[in-house]
This record gives sequence, structure tokens and C-alpha cells, in this order.
Amino acid sequence: MTHDAPFAELEIEGTASPCSYLPGQTARMIYRIAYELSETRYEQLLSRGWRRFGRTLFRPMCAACRECRSLRLCIPEYMPNKNQRRCVSRNAGLTLLIQKPTVSDEHVSLYNRFHLDMHHRRQWPHREITKDQYYESFLEGQFPFAREFQYRDGGQLIGLGLVDITASAMSSIYFFHDPDYREGGLGTFSIQKEIEYGRANDRSWLYMGYYIRDCASMNYKNRFRPHEILQRYVADDEPPLWERPENVND
Repeated sequence: MTHDAPFAELEIEGTASPCSYLPGQTARMIYRIAYELSETRYEQLLSRGWRRFGRTLFRPMCAACRECRSLRLCIPEYMPNKNQRRCVSRNAGLTLLIQKPTVSDEHVSLYNRFHLDMHHRRQWPHREITKDQYYESFLEGQFPFAREFQYRDGGQLIGLGLVDITASAMSSIYFFHDPDYREGGLGTFSIQKEIEYGRANDRSWLYMGYYIRDCASMNYKNRFRPHEILQRYVADDEPPLWERPENVND
């Protein structure tokens, strides 16, 4: 198999550490560092369960746990359920701006407010980042397919989604929002706006990251259907196998 990779990817195995999602479990990740990726190469990596934050790509390689399962939504076949339709109606007054990713005081303030709220509500580790740290985490590298989805109420930035958009697929990287708008279901709304964009622009898949059944922060993803689950993490020269939940033990 020939890969279109203009720059070499440095692969690093992470050390074992307590899992952030499942108490009592030990997590271990494998990383690749790439300052530039073509769309073709990135799609190959997405189909094998890799995720991207800035110049860092990663996926699990835990020794005794297989609960982190890559999930992708079939965009052309998606049909919202009743709760998802209501969520769209609740947020109908918001405006959406799609552009190349940026960083500003507004971005960082929103990010820090979101994480402080999640620290209090779900015991996420508390961290407050600077503009430089935000840039390093999310924007560093040359990735022309990277976009941000800004959600505004009037002029106020209340939600921001980082999304990669290639020729055939989309990857929902990260979303954070104003805690004061939490009851509106902005996370669910943002996914539906990404699906709406993908459908209007003939994309096939929305890669939604890792679905973890027993983690409240990660188990919402299987409510978006139809979706497929990656059966195992394979090497670059092996074909990935994705199956719909009705065909596997989900």
C-alpha cells in the first residue's frame, strides 16, 4: 500500500497512566507527530482509529481494556431522533460561522470557563491554558483541512467546534461551550450542524472519536445513527474493519 505522506511521522509509545474515563483502569496511548498531512494520508489514518489534536495524532493501545471504540456516523443516512430535533429547535436563534482555526482571548476565555465547569461537575482535572498553549494543543502544524465552527448568540461566542474536513469525510475533534448555555444541549446541536454541513457538501463519514459505553462524557455518541464501530486498531498496511452495531456486540 502506498501512503501519501509528505513528511515523516514520528511514532512514540506513551507510558501507562490512570485512565481519565474509567476509574480503576490503566490507559496507554500511542502517538504520531506530524507537522503536515495530505487529505489522502489523513483519511487513511482516520479509518484506522487515529485522532488529531494539533500536530499530535493518537489512538489507544491499552493492554487489558478495549472500551475505547472508534465510532463514525454515516452522514447521508442520518435521521435525527425526537430529542435531537428538539435540540435543533431550541438553538435555532444561534448563528454559525465556519472558518480556518484561530486563537484569541475570546477562544481561551471560553475554553477555560468550560473546563472549570467540567471540573466542578464531573471532576475533570483542573487546568487553565494560555493562548500559546491553545495554539500548541489545537492549531500547530500545516493542515489545510482544519476548520472551526463558531456558534454565537448575537455577537457573543458561546460554543466552538474544531472540525477537520477532507474530500470524503469529517472528523469532529473537540467542542467546548459557555457553561451558561449547557441546558440548551449545545454539544448535540454542534454535531447536528456538522452533519448538516457534511450532507450539503457530499461527505460520507463523520468520525466522532472514541465511544466509551460506561463513561458519561463519551457514551452519547451512539445516539447518532446509523453509525459504525471499528473492530480493532490495525497497522497502516492492514485494511480496517468497520461494522454497524446490529452486527456486533456493542
